[in-house]
Amino acid sequence: MSLSVTVILITLNDQKIIGDCLSSIRRQKYNGKIEILIVDGGSTDDTIKIADKFKARVISRPEWKDLPNKRSELGINSVQTDVVMFFSADNRFQEDDCLSKMVEPFEDPDIGVVETQRYGFMPKSSLLTKYFALIGGADPIAVALGKADRGSYDNDNWYSYGKVINKLNYFEVTFENDKNKIPTLGANGVAIRNSILKKYPVVDALHIEMCLNFIKHGYDKFAFVKNVHIVHEMDIDLISFIRRRLKWAKMYSGSQMKRNYAVFNLQTDLFKLIWIIISAFTFVIPLFRAIRGYLKYPNNAWFLHPLILPVFVLAYGVQIVKKLIVTALY
Repeated sequence: MSLSVTVILITLNDQKIIGDCLSSIRRQKYNGKIEILIVDGGSTDDTIKIADKFKARVISRPEWKDLPNKRSELGINSVQTDVVMFFSADNRFQEDDCLSKMVEPFEDPDIGVVETQRYGFMPKSSLLTKYFALIGGADPIAVALGKADRGSYDNDNWYSYGKVINKLNYFEVTFENDKNKIPTLGANGVAIRNSILKKYPVVDALHIEMCLNFIKHGYDKFAFVKNVHIVHEMDIDLISFIRRRLKWAKMYSGSQMKRNYAVFNLQTDLFKLIWIIISAFTFVIPLFRAIRGYLKYPNNAWFLHPLILPVFVLAYGVQIVKKLIVTALY
């Protein structure tokens, strides 16, 4: 008997994008039960009407409009199925058998968390969507530090930390209980055994902190499925996207909530970061990276890399300087 699955979405005025998301879920060729649970922050557009069309269960919490982490916790606590999958309105299953392939590794009782090896994109996807999928994540600095949450399209092997066993349809990866040797796990279409979530309740619903806690308690074996993809569709321009990333970085920072994980670690990542900053402004080195990727998997979106990498470096640099000034003044 196939495992039952609940796909959780945290929404707020997502009428422009949620239809494609929900359609991709309902298209899945899966033998088991699929539920869709939406925890909404008080949408004033047609988000809820569209959710009803796709027979999603909706919980409305307008008082938590600006607390998506709290809405996510509520959603998790409301699930009774075997597997919980975390989705966003800008996520889509690329293939119709994606969910089926992602549930398959749970046949191994030691595997508690499943992701896809790579992000995907559609022919109609934006150039940003294709670029971030190709490099392996929505932050080229995290990618360059080796902390990306997915693999790049020019690398067929496992791309990050952990002890790896190359299975037929997925990579089985066992992580060390060391926060400096773990990528940014758990975002955009991650599937988790509900029994683990019930045993170790999520605090603040931050994906990487959740996965760190699982690893700490011995649930350290993850699966990364080959040949199926979750699309993380970027429906905004680059500057708006970076502003949103900076807003999230502040919202989920150590000053706002208790954090154990940091993408950048001074002791282990300093020299890598210095090299990233220097190389970002040479243009030649990022261009070489783009050409290397293009030769392996031809797509013009690779050539955004020499432009986007320095923009991210500048954006994060300005944020750090502002924070230092505010700290010095107060």
